[in-house]
Amino acid sequence: MTDNTLDAAQSGGWLLIVAGVISVIAGILALVYPDITLLVLALIAGINVLVFGLMGIVSAVSGERDDGGSRALNAVLGILGVLAGLLVIRRPGETLIVLLLAIALWLVVSGLISGIIALTESDDRGPRLLAALVDIVVGGLLLALPELSLTTVAILCGLSFLFRGAFAIYIGLKLRGGTVGAAAPAS
Repeated sequence: MTDNTLDAAQSGGWLLIVAGVISVIAGILALVYPDITLLVLALIAGINVLVFGLMGIVSAVSGERDDGGSRALNAVLGILGVLAGLLVIRRPGETLIVLLLAIALWLVVSGLISGIIALTESDDRGPRLLAALVDIVVGGLLLALPELSLTTVAILCGLSFLFRGAFAIYIGLKLRGGTVGAAAPAS
């Protein structure tokens, strides 16, 4: 690796370490406080949808006057986003099942993609496959057994966050040490 590439990889390592630590903390909090974690997750999702809805409305109002069709679509999408966000914020407990299914699908798809990538790359294949397998199993359990209590869902998501965070920290530390993808020294 050139010095610039190594510097970029090492600085990227810090980002992975920070993201990993945040993920581990989120996983621990989800395990210790599962009910509160789920409500907070629903509220954050509601706020996120509300903000994106407002951005769509602003985009529609401030858009170019020539393109009425896309402005109208932005306005409709923005209004739907605001309404959906307000609904989730108003009733976070009732919207958790929808959030559960979205997270479950994301975990399965993410695990499958991560597993395919792990099979095509030789670096850290074992830890990558383990992280992918955990995501697929957790997501599959959530999809196959929707009658699981939401507390169990929080615990399973917390475990997934712990594994993902630990893996991100591991890769980040390797990047900081300059060992990921480094070419062997010439003899």
